[in-house]
Amino acid sequence: MSIQSKEELEQFYDRPDPWNYSTNEADLARRARLLAAIPQREYRQVLDVGCGNGFVTSRLPGDAVIGIDLSVNAISYAMENANPRTTYRQMSLFDIPQAGWSGIFELVVITGVLYDQYIGQGRLLASTIIDDVLAPGGHVVSAHILEWYRPLFPYTTVSREYYQYKEYTHVLEVYEK
Repeated sequence: MSIQSKEELEQFYDRPDPWNYSTNEADLARRARLLAAIPQREYRQVLDVGCGNGFVTSRLPGDAVIGIDLSVNAISYAMENANPRTTYRQMSLFDIPQAGWSGIFELVVITGVLYDQYIGQGRLLASTIIDDVLAPGGHVVSAHILEWYRPLFPYTTVSREYYQYKEYTHVLEVYEK
């Protein structure tokens, strides 16, 4: 499988909600399940990797939430619905090291991003980047289609659940560093 080009991604995000998340019952239930899985505590800094149009980002807990996505169009749509504590940046997972965010996030959410079409063979690098920005004792919440994903976080597993999502099986994992 080849990595999806930025041009293909921009074409996909030529409208605000290309996945129809906001009107699809399965996606609304998926978001509710993900939000309920986040450990209940105070979070100062939160990062949503691959935030797309902000469907999940805008509802995340935290004093300051940053959503990142490679797509300029997706970030533009996300910013239209941003709340005062949420900011968005157009950047890739692999651009994070240049942001200077070492150890500052108590919560990192990463959904639907850790697939070969988006990260290629960069699984170890992706894991290393997330480890660098995650504060000690911080949480990673990862939700992915099981058939396309292999777990990659070397932390304590707080919870893992499997559920039907459309024609796929989703795995929702919560880790603590």
